Amino acid sequence: MGTRHFALLMVCAFVIAGCSSASTTAEPTPSNTASGSASGSGSAKKYDRAVVLVSGLATQSPFTTPTQACQSGTAAGVSDTALRAGLLQAKRNVFTAPTQIGTSQVTSAVGLGAFSDCPTALPSHMTINTAGRLDAGGANLARFIDHLHRTYGVRDVDLVGHSMGGLFATAALSKLKADSSPVKVRSLSTLSAPWTGVFAADYAAGELKTKACRSQQMCTKILTDYKQLAIKEGSQGAAIQLTSKFLAGPNGWVARQRSALKDVPVTLIGGDHFRQARGNAGVWPNDTLVALQSAHATSVGDDVMPSRFCVTRPDVHTLNFAQEFNLPDTSAITWDPQAIEAVNQAIARTEAPTSAPNRTGC
Repeated sequence: MGTRHFALLMVCAFVIAGCSSASTTAEPTPSNTASGSASGSGSAKKYDRAVVLVSGLATQSPFTTPTQACQSGTAAGVSDTALRAGLLQAKRNVFTAPTQIGTSQVTSAVGLGAFSDCPTALPSHMTINTAGRLDAGGANLARFIDHLHRTYGVRDVDLVGHSMGGLFATAALSKLKADSSPVKVRSLSTLSAPWTGVFAADYAAGELKTKACRSQQMCTKILTDYKQLAIKEGSQGAAIQLTSKFLAGPNGWVARQRSALKDVPVTLIGGDHFRQARGNAGVWPNDTLVALQSAHATSVGDDVMPSRFCVTRPDVHTLNFAQEFNLPDTSAITWDPQAIEAVNQAIARTEAPTSAPNRTGC
């Protein structure tokens, strides 16, 4: 691991709280939810329709299939293990997209959500660099989905992204459409995705003052630590792209995805564990890192996202934050059984003959 990546991990251990190799806390349970061995043999099983899980900024997740996952540590990393288990239990065909902090393959991780002895790692051009740019991550995810089509026969996918993973998934959707991919995206579900920015990124960019935290110490620390992350990454890093200025508005990155989102039903799941009366709506309520109005894409126009269904849970952003605040693991949004069931219901809605809802619950 290079000096830059080590420094990045030290900052994101607290700020993003999703870096698998940045914590020494005991790994969460369940430690493994896979059946089958880590290394497959013979021809791959075919799946007509599949769910693809995508983790977010500064995370590491291994490649997993519906029957194969990591045999040591967590089955699919800190962000995706419980989500994967819940959707497998609901009889979904779940694949985990490989993610890495950098441009290499991902084979293992240490710390909270540690994993090893995993299915054969896929090449770096199919692995999302979670410290990189949105469109680059989306292109690699699109290659991964094409791989699922060629190897496993997948023709329809339901994309599920946590945090920045929701934006990587959107970028992949745009790429698949632009390339006339034979794979159809049936639905997009996001959990705590920063559709209109991360308020800490706005602070790092000089667009938000610490007074927006209303003297809440944890909020203030999130702002200052995120700024360090943005400085470490520099202008080519992922953190700088999570500002409201870059993502939101009529000419923002999200608006430029309108052709991809126009015929895909989107379910937006956000957390509101932390609240402040009369607080800045761009900050409060939030799940520690992403404001609810950003997770629900409140200011994104119907011309960009015409079909949406919103769910609110009293959750924090990640498992690391749940443990930091001595909350149950199920208070983390990707470990919350009701949030997982909301994703399952989002997938089920696309199987029904009626049209998807428009701003239901938003």
